[in-house]
Amino acid sequence: MNRCQKWIVLGFLFFAACSPEVDENTLQTLKEELQGKALEEVYEAFEYQPIWINGSGLSADGEEFMEILQRDIAADGLDKDNYHYAPLQQQLDKLEQDGGASALVELELIMSEAFVRLAHDLHYGRVDPSDRSSKWKMEPKSSDVNEEEALASVGKGKASSIRELLEDLRPQNTLYDGLRSALESLLNEKSDFGDTPIHYDGALEVSDRAEVILQVRRVLEAMGEQGLSQAEQPQVYDEDLANAVKRFQKRHGLKEDGVLGEDFWRAINYSKEDLMVKLKVNLERLRWLPDFLSQEGPKVLVNIPNYYMDYVVDQDTVFSTRAVVGKEYYQTPVFAAKMNYLVFSPYWNLPEGILWAETIPAILKDKNYLSAHHMEVVDKEGQRIDPSNISWKKLKKEEGFPYLIRQRPGDENALGRVKFMFPNTYNIYIHDSPAKALFDRDERAFSHGCIRIADPDGFAAVLLKDDQEWGKDSIANAMKLEEEKQVNLAVKPSVWILYLTAWKSAEGLQLREDVYGSDLQLAQKMEEKVSKAYF
Repeated sequence: MNRCQKWIVLGFLFFAACSPEVDENTLQTLKEELQGKALEEVYEAFEYQPIWINGSGLSADGEEFMEILQRDIAADGLDKDNYHYAPLQQQLDKLEQDGGASALVELELIMSEAFVRLAHDLHYGRVDPSDRSSKWKMEPKSSDVNEEEALASVGKGKASSIRELLEDLRPQNTLYDGLRSALESLLNEKSDFGDTPIHYDGALEVSDRAEVILQVRRVLEAMGEQGLSQAEQPQVYDEDLANAVKRFQKRHGLKEDGVLGEDFWRAINYSKEDLMVKLKVNLERLRWLPDFLSQEGPKVLVNIPNYYMDYVVDQDTVFSTRAVVGKEYYQTPVFAAKMNYLVFSPYWNLPEGILWAETIPAILKDKNYLSAHHMEVVDKEGQRIDPSNISWKKLKKEEGFPYLIRQRPGDENALGRVKFMFPNTYNIYIHDSPAKALFDRDERAFSHGCIRIADPDGFAAVLLKDDQEWGKDSIANAMKLEEEKQVNLAVKPSVWILYLTAWKSAEGLQLREDVYGSDLQLAQKMEEKVSKAYF
């Protein structure tokens, strides 16, 4: 045994000697108090020995847990007061006056309840996602973690430390780690940016002069930019500031043109408190999700507020393209599925919702509507039906439409020239689109729920790259057929449709607009104070 090891052993022996054991009266009181309670079986597994207390107050584990509540969990977006922090402090104060068995036992039980709740919330989240939104369709995280078993592992001495045990319960992925680090930095940030909103009517560009540019420099410096306030003419919009503005615009998903316009003024006026709430609700969402990043196989990722689709292989993004998602009334749901095949030159089978809300009313106004839009009516066997033989005025939604209306393959087809299928109960898929101009907009929530992409032939090429039959020319030809052609995929990527309005990337903290108002709903469920201006 070397000198260092000897000191460790001596230190442990000294600590043990200075930590008075719990007397028999306290042990008996603990056993009696646990009778009939939810934690009785947990304590029975280690013979009702206390976890958090010793003969005079908190044990080493108890002190560590109090420190975690006080210092650590705020970076997870969790409030210590949801884990009995105030009652625990009151009980500790009470112990100084009355160190009897009942006071010690009450402290032990309150702390165990707090631990169980925190273990659950770190792993599964505070809010039940199924209660929050009808559009959150993600399968719940598998119940492989039992918070009472975690407590038992502490009681049995199997946990190396409380902090390490709780660390293992957090989501084990870089998205969570990055966002937690960002919130921790904000909590330690002394400057309160955004408390005084910047007001300016109009837009500013490089070489413009205005007093408001001084405020822009100060706020961007508070957000991490360096040296902006040291400009020779700080009221002038110079190139250094323009570069900082472009970095800010990129992090917020805005057009990177350096123009201080309406979108910029709104984004820069986030207060520190608003921003922390935004990070908290996204940390909660990440606790709901399974650890999809570590799962094997390629992945198609669509983050709805980001308006992009990414194809990820072995943690690397090998393909990315702009996306259009569902408008607020037709929200794209959050869920996961497996992509099995794609269809070149597809028919578009009109969904029931669009059929009754848009198509049938249009047919009633214009008898040539179907032919003008290259649509046809077919029966269940795919046989064409003459639309003039249908009594359109007598149709009733509650009785259903007895046929199917579909749009033929072609340049005007709403699905474009290819669709990518991942069978699901929500009738959502990824597809091409004839409305190319929409991809040039910053905010791209225009669809009825499906996901349109700007570069569908490029995506098809990536999916079929290992199939010698499918090269650039054969894909181009398949996208011009008069009848649809299905191609099954040899490698079937998982598809993850997400809703994250904040995350950390190599470029820094990324923020996006809350296109569906979900941040507000979740913040209210989490009892967070929100600003009327941004939520």
